[in-house]
Order: sequence, then structure tokens, then C-alpha cells
Amino acid sequence: MSPQTLFLVAMTASLLTGMTSPATGLVFGLWPLWYPQVVTPVQELIYYGASLIVATATLLSAAIPAAIAERLGASQVATMAFWAGGAVLLLVLGMG
Repeated sequence: MSPQTLFLVAMTASLLTGMTSPATGLVFGLWPLWYPQVVTPVQELIYYGASLIVATATLLSAAIPAAIAERLGASQVATMAFWAGGAVLLLVLGMG
């Protein structure tokens, strides 16, 4: 697989995690802490924001093993495979 395909897998898994993870409900419940006060709170926008926060956190946390592998001298394809694998693992754990 090419690195671009593996990155697409990591992005898709992160977005699915943002929609299905139990952490989305937690972030949704904490909306007064991160939602802008000048915007009228609408439930759909709050859920969308919570989903994006969890998806971004998944993408960044899945990149940590990939960064360590890259630092240890792994190839670009192997590094992207670590990243995609970490994102898929977080998706499976969030759905389980």
C-alpha cells in the first residue's frame, strides 16, 4: 500500500471513532468548557464539535507510535502502517 492510502485509512478510522466512541458523549457533556459563548448552543453543532474533538485526539494519539517508529529508522510505509494500525485499534476499542 502507498503511504497516501494508509493515511486515508488513518483519517477514516479517526473520523469513525469521533462518531462512535463513548468519549464523544463525555466531550458532549463538557460543551460549556469548549463551545464559544457568542454562538447560540445548538445540539447538532455541539455534537459535531465533540465528534471533531474526539476524531482529532484519535488522529494525534495514533501518531505517537508512528513517530517513535520513524525515530527508530522505520521506512515511510512502515510508519504510515503504524499510524493506520493505531487509529484502527482505537476505533475497535471505542466500538467495543
